[in-house]
Amino acid sequence: MKMKCFKIDRIDKVTYAEDYSMVVIAEDKIHAERCARLESRDFKKAKLKVTEINMDIEQVALVANTGA
Repeated sequence: MKMKCFKIDRIDKVTYAEDYSMVVIAEDKIHAERCARLESRDFKKAKLKVTEINMDIEQVALVANTGA
């Protein structure tokens, strides 16, 4: 099984010091979303956008927390 890279973003309202974006390595979008929800309590019940990152081209997936 070939693993893929996904960027998971919260699309609901984010408050100070909450997680809002992460990169997950998983076999598909469903598993990536599940991993994100299990990893962060801020993602647990949030509305999420899952985007597959194309690993065949050079690019940057900037993920930052502007909180505490």
